[in-house]
Amino acid sequence: MQIVMRHKPTKSELTLLLQMAKALMCAIDIGAALRAIAEHLADLKPDAILLISNADSGDSCYCLDTSLGSACMELNHRMCLSVHKHVVDSAHGQAAGAFALDDGMQVVAPLWASGGHIALSWKEPPASATQKHALELLPLIADLAGVRLNSLLDQLHRDEEVHEQYQVFTATQSRHIEELRVSEHEKVAARELAAQDELTGLQNRRGFLSKSEQCLLIARRKELACAVIFADVDGLKRVNDKFGHAAGDALIRDAATMFKSVFRQADVVGRVGGDEFAAFTFDNATPRAIVKRLKGKMARFNVGRPTGCALSLSIGVISCDLVGEAPLSEYLVRADEEMYRQKRLGRHRSN
Repeated sequence: MQIVMRHKPTKSELTLLLQMAKALMCAIDIGAALRAIAEHLADLKPDAILLISNADSGDSCYCLDTSLGSACMELNHRMCLSVHKHVVDSAHGQAAGAFALDDGMQVVAPLWASGGHIALSWKEPPASATQKHALELLPLIADLAGVRLNSLLDQLHRDEEVHEQYQVFTATQSRHIEELRVSEHEKVAARELAAQDELTGLQNRRGFLSKSEQCLLIARRKELACAVIFADVDGLKRVNDKFGHAAGDALIRDAATMFKSVFRQADVVGRVGGDEFAAFTFDNATPRAIVKRLKGKMARFNVGRPTGCALSLSIGVISCDLVGEAPLSEYLVRADEEMYRQKRLGRHRSN
């Protein structure tokens, strides 16, 4: 271990220090400052320049590697940590002048302005003349650069704090956006659930009217043929009285499945009453053809069914007026009336 006390700078050293001071004043960050120092120490040919900062917020180590041709700066470089450990573990940290470590491969001087250290590092022990010159010159550089480096370190710490705050803000903002997205998704899901019939899974009356009204507006705007089809389950009261309400619920579910199966995905199908179903359809086939398909499916479904449990639907069909202004609810009433008319006709024919 070798400690060299301060010496009076020579004229050439003063010139070098003045040039270095001018370059340091133009440095905008720690990397630029260490590069400025390296450029003026070309004669010493250090492989790296290290800056060890002992700030209130914690120790920081920076290394400018000059041996790579294109110098780079790295945070917490292994050489910085090594020098820092030597300084902390020895009495050198309180030395008045510069000192050498690791057989002269590091020359270290204190930065009184920040309580840190600046060091020159070589991969191999330098010549004795080079080490002696470094031990004499580095304290002068530390005095000269200390205030500027301390200012740049404070700026770096402030930038890091701002960056950390920005990261926290960004994370918080992202979390809030995700919470809003989830909340909106939950609201949509809640609205869908509120518009769904619990027994059949079809749209309930409110959901059917809301979606069908929108479809009617689209049909009128694009001049698309459309119709409302209303269906009522025949004999539900008889099934409830004879077989119980569980059998009646099963019949309603079967009717819902059957009714929905003849419509397309774009059509709106709902349960609008206890034993009543309705559909708004854009089907290119005529509504009468839809009814025919439905009756054919019911006939096949009823094959082998117990007596009194056959599925039967009374159906009413109303085509919508594309140039009129009648709301969907009015077409639903008309389709309901048509369904009852067809039901009465069916009873009349059976009599």
